[in-house]
Amino acid sequence: MKRLIWMIFITLLAAGVAAQTKVVERSAKKVPGWLNTAVEDYLVVSVTAGSLAEGQTKALTEITERIIQSVASNVTVSKKNTLSEVNVNGNIESSDAFTQISRIKSANLPFLKGISLSNVEEIYWEKVQDKATKKEHYNYSVKYPFSRLEQRKLTAEFEALDAGQVARYEALEQKIGAIESADEISRAITELNTLSEYFFDDVRLSRVKGLTARYRQLYDALTLTGTFLESGKYQCQLLLDGNPIKVAAKPKVTSNCAGQISVRPADGMFLITYSAEDCLPEEENFLNISLTVGGKRLQHKAFLNEAGTGSMAFSVVPEGKLVLTADSVADRKIFNINIRLTLNNRGGTPFGLKALELHVPEISAPIIFDDIDGVYKTKGIIQIKALAEGEFTVGEKKKSLFSFVQGAITFVNPQTGAVERSQLSLPYVTNWE
Repeated sequence: MKRLIWMIFITLLAAGVAAQTKVVERSAKKVPGWLNTAVEDYLVVSVTAGSLAEGQTKALTEITERIIQSVASNVTVSKKNTLSEVNVNGNIESSDAFTQISRIKSANLPFLKGISLSNVEEIYWEKVQDKATKKEHYNYSVKYPFSRLEQRKLTAEFEALDAGQVARYEALEQKIGAIESADEISRAITELNTLSEYFFDDVRLSRVKGLTARYRQLYDALTLTGTFLESGKYQCQLLLDGNPIKVAAKPKVTSNCAGQISVRPADGMFLITYSAEDCLPEEENFLNISLTVGGKRLQHKAFLNEAGTGSMAFSVVPEGKLVLTADSVADRKIFNINIRLTLNNRGGTPFGLKALELHVPEISAPIIFDDIDGVYKTKGIIQIKALAEGEFTVGEKKKSLFSFVQGAITFVNPQTGAVERSQLSLPYVTNWE
């Protein structure tokens, strides 16, 4: 009974609309039987438009959306996501997956390229006029072939494509912690940009953008360092968070006194040769090394110990970024700070490390180690690790490019036996905000 009443209501409503309009032109004398019905292995689409050209465009859009919804049905966006992101039998169970059809249309999905009005089997349109206002519009309908067999085929292709794109993302997510060259950073960013054009759901698109930002931040963690090999030879190395990585770009090297400067690649590093014959002992002589990676310009100054004599002096300097990692963070309280400091033993002479004092901008009290008593014999890069135990209160961290940890290092000079105190000023990174 209720169904009968509903059908009568629809009929009366249609009759009311028909009474207000009239068909002034149509593409065929007889209305086709497929109009406003469900036809097996076909999509029947009807749109309203201001012109025939607009009707064609809107019909193609509607066909595309219908095919996308059909193909995306029962396809999981990512099985590792905890959010519900699945279309089940046409019922969408997510607020963001497969609901933004307009964004899906712009995605690089292969099956979208085959959708065309040239595939339309039948077209029917009517030019309709409003009796009261005399305004006209078109009712444009098409019968588009789309079989269940083709639907299953496209769904399988879509599932395979989607799984492949997810695998690409996961590989890049794992790779960020094991970067071996600067080129890997740029390649990863390029690949993530490609993935961002594919991932049309908000959850995965947000993850791609977040990972892209993390890769871009790696450029801020790059530093240059180097080691004197012998008189007239200096080996330059790129560091990422204090760890050596390779780079294909060649640095530019100048000097205030050295001549005959040449630079050549050496297994991901660079060997700089020069002549220090014109360097005066009483002056501060140096090589100025600059390298551009990912649009970021890095600079490093290597002070010449030779000054024409070929002798290597005691020279240990802090460089790179100071890494501070708390075991736990609760509001403004942090506990047990792990410290990683990079030293460059340029001369290769053994040295003793007595004490370390650090003034971190957001921590009011200095961090002091006065009983290290370590002896180091390695030439070049040395990683110093220390643990400051206890609870620390941190203030708000200033997000500035010019925020540095200040402090001092106390060395024992093996050549003189004297205790020497060297000032340090280093950029730093933390795991707290």
